[in-house]
Amino acid sequence: MTKIQNILPTIFKQTPVPEISQTPTLFANQQTKLTWSRIIGSHADVPEIYKSFFVDGQAFPYTVFTPARAGFVTKATEKLICAFAREIYILEKNEGTFETQCYPIDGISHIEVKSILLDAHIKISGVTKQGVSTSTTIKFNSANEPLFKPILDKMRSAASDDKSVVQSLELDKFDHLLSLNFKFMNYARQCLLAGEKVIQSILQPEIRVPVFRVLGRVFSKTISPTHISILTDRELIMIREDEPQNRTIGRYGGLWNYILLNKITSLTLNGKDDDLLVLSIQLPESIRLDYLFQASAKHELDQLLDRFNNLTTK
Repeated sequence: MTKIQNILPTIFKQTPVPEISQTPTLFANQQTKLTWSRIIGSHADVPEIYKSFFVDGQAFPYTVFTPARAGFVTKATEKLICAFAREIYILEKNEGTFETQCYPIDGISHIEVKSILLDAHIKISGVTKQGVSTSTTIKFNSANEPLFKPILDKMRSAASDDKSVVQSLELDKFDHLLSLNFKFMNYARQCLLAGEKVIQSILQPEIRVPVFRVLGRVFSKTISPTHISILTDRELIMIREDEPQNRTIGRYGGLWNYILLNKITSLTLNGKDDDLLVLSIQLPESIRLDYLFQASAKHELDQLLDRFNNLTTK
């Protein structure tokens, strides 16, 4: 012990002390802000790499900048989203330059919006200015979701006479959901556009099926989350609850699909097993969206199909 006590000071003096980096450390809230999108209000605010896209003297479009996001789960490249009168341009950074994608608003057939905790995205599907059927996904921090609302509203109201406010009479059509599902009542009310008229809505609660039984206890699994179908005079809006990968965190988000009625190539209802139905929405770009319903909703679904056919055959 005496030898150890004598040698320890020598070892301590000979051990080099690591240098402490002088680079300032970012706090968690500062790191989070680096992922935030922001509005670009003028040509002077445009990042240098994209300046050649904009023409001096022309009206500056509503433009949102989304920074690159690196991560194991959510990765995204830097983008600039520009909403012109009849076109949506997406400029995506690619090394020392950028690639351009243009979606004429009349060519957009399907918009998907996903918002879960701090992660959100908007996926645009349709035909580009070059006549190519494709889709583009814009990822962003959901704290900045309001910045994208003007762009989303412009894409959704392409062929409509927009009004300044949503009529309270239309919002009242979702009041019956108050006792059934308060969250989906709010989802339905918030997604309605100004001037849009609700024709019908169908709420389908979560569908679970038994998997196995142990000691008299039945274990089941979810085969379809809660979702609502909203038929309006211009769109079919499908909203479904998020299915989290980690069941312990609960459900804190959802997925919205906005589909213009004149872009739906077919809307069909088919049976699945004995007590389930599948509503299939076929879109031009070989995209099909399927939603599962219980057989008890057949009457309402038949009404939905009849009303859709009446709206699209006028």
